[in-house]
Amino acid sequence: MYQFSIVETALVGTAIGRVKAEDSDVGENTDMMYQIKDEEGVQMFKVTTDSNTQEAIITVQKPLDYEAKMVHTVVVEALNKFVDPRFVDLGTFRDQTIVRVSVLDVDEPPEFRPPSDLMEVQEDAYVGSVVGVVTALDPDAANNPVR
Repeated sequence: MYQFSIVETALVGTAIGRVKAEDSDVGENTDMMYQIKDEEGVQMFKVTTDSNTQEAIITVQKPLDYEAKMVHTVVVEALNKFVDPRFVDLGTFRDQTIVRVSVLDVDEPPEFRPPSDLMEVQEDAYVGSVVGVVTALDPDAANNPVR
């Protein structure tokens, strides 16, 4: 199992980490391909193979949100890119590992709801009259009211 952490404000395309499958073959038989096997992982993350190191590079594919999900568990599968036809009958040449991605919280500023409002005041309104009410919510910690 691999564990990585990344801030929720990481941009799409940001590398989270690398994983590597070991292969005792030689030559082109050591070339790997990696893929994400679970549906959630495919939506949130992308995996590419570094052709020099044969490592899987896991990157952000969709914006992360700590408040929505703090930990993502992804199944990454390694496959031999080239399989000698003599060994095809021996079964699949693949293996899987679990990658756990912890999303780190970033303090987000309060938001006004609705984002903007127009309030009108009579020109002869008394000093201290209520003009209107605005609401601001903190997107962190389940929309706690702002004090």
